[in-house]
Amino acid sequence: MVDKGGKGAGLGRRVALVAAAGALALGSVAGLAGSASGDTQRLRTPVGTWAVDIKFASSPKTERALFALRPDGSFTMTDGKRTGLGTWQLTSGGFKYAFRHYNLTAEGAFDWELRGVQDGQLTSADAFTSTGTGTSVDAEGNVQGVFQTQVTAKRYSIQSP
Repeated sequence: MVDKGGKGAGLGRRVALVAAAGALALGSVAGLAGSASGDTQRLRTPVGTWAVDIKFASSPKTERALFALRPDGSFTMTDGKRTGLGTWQLTSGGFKYAFRHYNLTAEGAFDWELRGVQDGQLTSADAFTSTGTGTSVDAEGNVQGVFQTQVTAKRYSIQSP
C-alpha cells in the first residue's frame, strides 16, 4: 500500500490504532459487565438500598427502616411513618451520613424533628454498620434529647433481594 505522498502506509500507526480500538472495546465490555452486576460499585461504596435496624443505647427499642444512598451523595430514609432526607460522603475510615426527618402530630401539625449523624463502615459487599447520634428538636428549636444509636444494614437489590 502507498499513501498519497508515495510512501508506504505507516504500519506502526495502523498497529497503534488497532490496539487502541481493541483496548477501548475491551474496556467498554468490562465496564458493562461491572455495571450490569453492580459488583464494582457495591464493593467500593455504600451506594444502594438497605434494610436497617436502628438500636438505641438507652433502651431496648429497635426501629426498622429503609435507606437509599445515591451516587450523587443524597440520602433518603423511611420507616413507614416518616421520610428523612440528607447526604452522605466517603471518609478515610468508611463513610458518614446525616439526615433529618419530621414527626407530625395526629392532626398533621409539626411536632418535632430528628437530626441523625452516623459514621459507617462496610463490613461486606452487602452489609454495613454505623454508630452516631439522633438529636430530637421540638417545634421551638429546643433540644429534647440526644440518643446514641447503632445501625446494622443489609443491602437489598436485584442481586440480593
